[in-house]
Amino acid sequence: MIVNPILRGMYPDPSVCRVDGTYYLVNSTFEYLPGMPIHSSTDLKSWELIGHAVHDRAQFDYSSVADSGGMFAPTLRYHEGVFYLVCTHMGERARNFYVTATDPAGPWSAPVVLSDAQGIDPSLFFHEGRAWWVGCREVEPQEFDGETEVWLRELDLERGELVGPETIIWTRTMYRAVWAEGPHLYERDGWFYLLTAEGGTAFEHSVMIARSRDLAGPYLPAKTNPILTHRHLGHGVDVQFVGHAELFEGDNDEWWMAMLAVRPLDGHHVLGRETHLARVVWEDGWPVVNPGHGRLDPPVPLSGSWGSDGAPEVRDFLSVRGFADFASATPEGILLESTGAGLGMSGPTAALLRRVTSTESEVSVTLEHRAAGAVTGLVLRQSDAVHARVEIAGSEASLVVRNGEDATLATAAVPDGPVTLSARLSRDGITFSAGAAELGSVPLAAISTETAGGFVGTTFGPYVSGPAGASVLFTAWSQDDRE
Repeated sequence: MIVNPILRGMYPDPSVCRVDGTYYLVNSTFEYLPGMPIHSSTDLKSWELIGHAVHDRAQFDYSSVADSGGMFAPTLRYHEGVFYLVCTHMGERARNFYVTATDPAGPWSAPVVLSDAQGIDPSLFFHEGRAWWVGCREVEPQEFDGETEVWLRELDLERGELVGPETIIWTRTMYRAVWAEGPHLYERDGWFYLLTAEGGTAFEHSVMIARSRDLAGPYLPAKTNPILTHRHLGHGVDVQFVGHAELFEGDNDEWWMAMLAVRPLDGHHVLGRETHLARVVWEDGWPVVNPGHGRLDPPVPLSGSWGSDGAPEVRDFLSVRGFADFASATPEGILLESTGAGLGMSGPTAALLRRVTSTESEVSVTLEHRAAGAVTGLVLRQSDAVHARVEIAGSEASLVVRNGEDATLATAAVPDGPVTLSARLSRDGITFSAGAAELGSVPLAAISTETAGGFVGTTFGPYVSGPAGASVLFTAWSQDDRE
C-alpha cells in the first residue's frame, strides 16, 4: 500500500527515474540549500535521502536569489551510465543548466549552462542515441497573459550545446489555458507522449497529455484531458493543487505517476506542495490515473517523531541562500554564529531549518547558552517577509509575527541558562512557548503560502542574529507529528 503523501512537507515538482530496480526522485528546493534532494526507493513505499544535486558553493551563486527563487522544477534522467539532472536556476535571471553524476548520491558536476535555452521547467529525452531538450516559455507576443509554449531542440552532450533547429511542439490543451509547464516526453508502443501541467500551480492545476507518431509532432491531445486534476472537486476537497506530474515505469509493465499536491486547511496550506503517487494503467493507448477513482486517494494520517539530543548532523538541515558555514558541531550540540544578518534581512541568516511535515505537530529546540548581544530563537519560516518566531533577547522572550514588518504580540521573562522554545501546531493555530511561559497563539494562516505568496512550504528551526560572530549553543531538537 502506498501511503500519500510519499514525501511530506515541502517536496514539490517531483521527477523520477528507475535504474536497475531502484527508483530515484528529485524535487525543487528554491532558495534553500543544499539543493535538490535525491531520494531512493526499491518499493515506492519507503524513501531514503541519499544526497543533493547542489552541494558545493562553487556550483551556483545564490546571492541574488529572492524568496521562492533558486531551483525550479528539476528533471532526472539516466543514460549510458550517467545521471543527468536538468533544471532552471532563478537568480537575477533564469538560467537553464544540467549537472551530471555517475552516482545519484553525488558528487554532482559543475553546471553546464545553456545560454540559449529560454524559459523554465526543462526536461531531457533520450532517443536512439540522441538527447533532446524540452522547455517551456511564454509566447511572444502573447494573445493573453500566461500563454505558454513547449519547445524541443537537440542537445549535443559532448559540446554541452543546443544544436539544430528548434521546434514548437505544444501550446495548450484547452482554449486560453495558461502556463503549460513541467513538460516531459516518453515513448511507448511507437508513440511519443508529451505530459504537461496546465492552469497554473494553484487550485486550477491539472495534468494534460498528448501524443504523436513523430518526435517533432504534431501532438494530438487525449480526449480524456485533463487526465488528473482536483479542481472540479471544489474548494473543500482534502487534496488540492494537483499537477506537475511525472510518468514512470515499474516492474512487470506497471506504470506510476508522481505529482505535487497540497493538503489545505480552511483555504490555507502551510506545509507546501508535497509529493504524491498514483497507479497508472493504459487503455486505448492513453494513461488512466488511479483507475476507478480518477483522483488521488485521501491522505493517510501518520504519526512520527524526529529528535536529537546533542549534535545532529548539520547535513540534516536546510539553510537559506547559503550553506551552513555558521554552524559547527561540538560534543554538547551545535554552535550557531551570527552572520550579521537577521531574519527578514537580505543575505544568509544563521538558521538551521527542517521541513514542517504536519499541521498537527509540535516542534522545539533547546538552547544551552548564548553570547552577549545574541538574539536567538525558534522560527517557523515561509519567507523572509512572512514568518513567526519566538525570540530571546537579553532576559526577555517575545512572540513576533512578520508580514512585511515585525509585530510583537507578547513578551515574557526567561531565566538564564537552558531554555526550550516550542511551537505547537493544530487546526486551531500555532501556540508558542519559551520554557514554562506560554506566549500566545497565531492562526495557521499567518504562515501560509496564501499569505506569503511564492512556491515553498513552512520550515522550522533555531537561528541567531545580532553582531557577526555572536554565538548560541543548541543542544536538542524535536519534531512530533500526531495526525
